[in-house]
Amino acid sequence: MRLTDYKTINGNGQSPAIPRYVMYCRKSSESDERQIQSLPDQITNLTDMVRQKGIELIGQPLQESRTAKIPGRPIFGQVVQMVEDGLVNGIVLLNPSRLSRNTVDTGRIIYMMDQGKLLEVVTPYQTFRNNPNDKFMLNLLCTQAKLENDNKSVNVKESLHLKAERGVFPGQARPGYKNNHEKPQGLRDISPHPVYFPLMRKLIDLALTGNYSIEQLVREADKLGIRGINGNPICKSAMHRHLRDPFYTGRFIYIGKLFQGNHPALMTDNEFNLLQDIVEGRAKGRQQKHDFALNGIIRCGECQYCVTAEKHLRKYTNGKTQLFAYYHCTKKGKDKGKDCKQPYASTKKVEGDFATALSQLELDKDFQELAFEALEVTKTKDSNISKGSSEALQSALEGVNRRIDNLIALKISPDNSDGSLLSDNEFADRKRGLLEEKEKIAKQLSQIDPNNLEWAEIAKESFEFSLLAYERFEKGDSEDKKVIFKGVGLNPILLDQNLQFQLRYLFYRYKEGVKSTKEEIRRLEPVNSPSEQANLRIYLKSSLWCGREELNLHTLVVNLAYWVVVSLRGNP
Repeated sequence: MRLTDYKTINGNGQSPAIPRYVMYCRKSSESDERQIQSLPDQITNLTDMVRQKGIELIGQPLQESRTAKIPGRPIFGQVVQMVEDGLVNGIVLLNPSRLSRNTVDTGRIIYMMDQGKLLEVVTPYQTFRNNPNDKFMLNLLCTQAKLENDNKSVNVKESLHLKAERGVFPGQARPGYKNNHEKPQGLRDISPHPVYFPLMRKLIDLALTGNYSIEQLVREADKLGIRGINGNPICKSAMHRHLRDPFYTGRFIYIGKLFQGNHPALMTDNEFNLLQDIVEGRAKGRQQKHDFALNGIIRCGECQYCVTAEKHLRKYTNGKTQLFAYYHCTKKGKDKGKDCKQPYASTKKVEGDFATALSQLELDKDFQELAFEALEVTKTKDSNISKGSSEALQSALEGVNRRIDNLIALKISPDNSDGSLLSDNEFADRKRGLLEEKEKIAKQLSQIDPNNLEWAEIAKESFEFSLLAYERFEKGDSEDKKVIFKGVGLNPILLDQNLQFQLRYLFYRYKEGVKSTKEEIRRLEPVNSPSEQANLRIYLKSSLWCGREELNLHTLVVNLAYWVVVSLRGNP
């Protein structure tokens, strides 16, 4: 046979393939790739190269605006499918980083070369053919692109973590606060919004009353004009997240850890803990057909079902009418033979039982004046102490921050590039110790009111509430009665037409103080003489009210149910 009778084959035992190329252009929207040429610019440059090299393109250039960090790009998948189907055997693109920045897509490209389906990857500066050296270089360049991404990710995470350790939340400020973007890079922080911060505080006050569901708070926020992070009205799920976010206590959660922030707190720790109990215990508000003071609060002492209230108008044959209002168990009359046996109880009787208990908290006005005098003395004394402590702690905190900044400056200093001045282990140990010291000081600062004014105002209102609870319950409407009962009573049940409940611990101790004070006043009567007045003052300072650390006047009035006080501010 002549040589011309043999069929010419290539080195792989296959017939020479006709080069067919597809142009692939990718532009990511992520910040680390924003310097890459735009899609039209890529097409222009690659079209000139294709014309110069005489490359035959199949179809129009394929364009994609997706990151190559993770698999799943739809247009890239289309390119791979065209190669798998044999429609093309070459890819034209700007550089290998446009092709892949992850190991999965890089592996697919190299494997198609191993199968002989992909012959060339052409760039303006280099052509990668199906041979060991070119496949190694293509794989290396794609892996290098992944390495760049990984390094950037590590650097960004470290920067954000250092920012969190400095007390700056590395994210978007919550409603009521604002990010200070106008400050220089590295000094940007979060501060209260001049408009929305007081509005958000008002919304928190409403939530602390326990009388608003999440849906009702959403409506109140919309009425106040409060907007979410994106500028839209706060939705129900977002409201639920905000109410459970410790950001409003001056802290924040980052990567699952709680950090002490530099931004001012919107609420105290006690308020936040109380708010969590309220949010967890209430799903949505219920419309009540009739307005009763204790409706939905009491449980039946026999079957533990809820107790409700009803009104009935009875008409007599003589034309007269009479209105009856009573509480009863919700199980009563539901299941024949299994219904609750507890009798109906008049609202007057049930609410009268609670009013009788409140009457035992009343004190004479003379004692109230003495109590307020003691409050002012305590306020002045504590104000001087807390102011000095605050200044000392603030100075210590500034010193710790300076030491942290100096430590970071030394670590990243060019003179320390080899770790000769400060190794990684030494940096980590010293930084950990400084951060622990900073957190301890910040916690102490958060517990101090340097002006000592807010607690005194709350104390006075709380003490007035305790002294006047009976009068307010007798004269107030159903909403006032409900607030007072929730603030004073626990675990209320209705059994045999009698209301039974427990006093909250502080009110239980308060009741003891009232009882012992009344006995002391009777013993010292008449108290008009200066000597007896002095004895009463001595008793006030050394008795149950001020004598013990666990229940002195300051502790009592500050720790009374704060949400009750908030409610009474709007219901004098």
